[in-house]
Amino acid sequence: MFQVAKIMFKAVISGHIDEHFIKYYKCANWVLLVLMAVVANVVSSLDMVTGILVGGFVANLNCMGLERDCKRMVRWHTMIVYYGGFAVRLGLITLAVTAAFLIFPKLVSPIGFFIGLSVVVINFYILLLAMVIQRVRFKEAV
Repeated sequence: MFQVAKIMFKAVISGHIDEHFIKYYKCANWVLLVLMAVVANVVSSLDMVTGILVGGFVANLNCMGLERDCKRMVRWHTMIVYYGGFAVRLGLITLAVTAAFLIFPKLVSPIGFFIGLSVVVINFYILLLAMVIQRVRFKEAV
C-alpha cells in the first residue's frame, strides 16, 4: 500500500499525470479517509470517527460512481446515462444519510459525517496545490 502511495505521490508532484490518474486519485481518497479517521480517533470521540468513516465511505462510493458514469457517457455519447446515474447516486446518498441519522443517532456524529463527505474535495485541492507548486518550481528552474 505504501508503494502505491509513493508512486502516486511522485507522479502527481512531478506533473506526469496519465491515464492512471483516476486510480491514483481514488487511492488517495481512501488514504486520506484513513488518516482523517486516525487523527479524529486521537483528538475526538468515537461517534466523530464513525461519522467521518461513514461520510467518507459515501463520498468515495459517489466518486467511483461518477467515474463509471463519465466512462459510460463517453462510450454511449449521451447525457442521459450521466443524469440517470446521478439520480441513483443522489437517492442512495439520501438514503444513507437518513439511515445513519435516524437508526444510529448516538453512533454517528453529524459534524463527523460532513467532514467525511469532504474527503474527496480536500483530496482534490491537495492534488491541485501540489501540481501548481510543481509547475511553479519547474518554471523557475528553466
